[in-house]
Amino acid sequence: MFENWISNRMRTSTSFSAARAVAVTALIIGSAAGFPGAAYADNPPGSPTVITVDTTADGAAADPQSGLCRTAAGNCTLRAAIQTANARPGSTIVVPEGSYILTIPPDPQKVQGRNPDPTTGDLNITAPTTLRGAGRDRTVLDANGIDRVLSISAPVTLTGSTVTGGVTAQHEIPYYDTGGGGISNSSNLVLDDVAVRGNSAGYGGGIFNVPGSDLQTRNTIITGNTSGEAGGVRCDNTCTFTDSTISDNRVVNPEVWYRPGGFAGRGGGVDIRGRGVVTFDRSTVTGNSASDAGGGINVAPAYLDTLPRLLTDVIDVPVGTVVLRNSTIRGNTSGTVRDNCAKVFARIVSEGGNTSDDTSCDLTGPGDKVVP
Repeated sequence: MFENWISNRMRTSTSFSAARAVAVTALIIGSAAGFPGAAYADNPPGSPTVITVDTTADGAAADPQSGLCRTAAGNCTLRAAIQTANARPGSTIVVPEGSYILTIPPDPQKVQGRNPDPTTGDLNITAPTTLRGAGRDRTVLDANGIDRVLSISAPVTLTGSTVTGGVTAQHEIPYYDTGGGGISNSSNLVLDDVAVRGNSAGYGGGIFNVPGSDLQTRNTIITGNTSGEAGGVRCDNTCTFTDSTISDNRVVNPEVWYRPGGFAGRGGGVDIRGRGVVTFDRSTVTGNSASDAGGGINVAPAYLDTLPRLLTDVIDVPVGTVVLRNSTIRGNTSGTVRDNCAKVFARIVSEGGNTSDDTSCDLTGPGDKVVP
């Protein structure tokens, strides 16, 4: 029996040693190939993961489909992190404190229509992703005037960041116009503790929320953006602004031939063109200006405000809806005239607790105040 026990122990020891040798060999081969031996075992390509940006430089991923955030130089840039997250839906990108300046201009051959090139120009998010900054005054995403900052076509949550420096080059209307200087959203976007400031576009200087999409802001500031229409935000579908401020955005009618007359110059703060409900809850719209109408808020689905006033005043059917709740809409102008709200084929519903300094926002709810 003792001899059998010794024989079994030797076989077990030999098997363990062989297995250990195989494991060590695999680890060495994996390391020699340039990736950690456990990377695919723990987070196989295609599965959600946490990606931490480790440089403020701009650069494209060498192989985003590998599931590893690496440029040719070996860094994990913000652009490379987004490319990697697009290949790993549901991932979270951690963006530490710093200014992340885009330096790769868009390809001139790829700025007409929706043909995003993730390696150049704006940052294209095409899979469900969370971008987590260190705070809106600490993490800055700066397009540096080469393009918009973010183009979003999947559910995204952006927190703790500033979006700035966007000047759109991507054309949604071929050859002519551009939307969303800071952000163009064609999916479901949540902004929490975000500042969208200092961007410009043909429409939606700060944000363009395209038809069929949804925008929600919480504790967010949208300020200092400019455009030919919709200085701060263009809402072509549902938008909800909670504990947010939309201020000091500006619309100037550029009088270009493809957008004549009433097609421009409106909605200094927010311009609403869809049928989806747009809600302001504990939010402030102030100091915005338009060259035509709706210095603070303009709501007119499908550009129905371009029809003659004799017609729109008679047929005033409420197609679009704005809901105001515990919000302040004051100090907005159209030209030199105080003009907080304008509406055509739409209604403004007050749920109470709102304040304005003119009567244009139809404040008739409980606790509403109009204080010149």
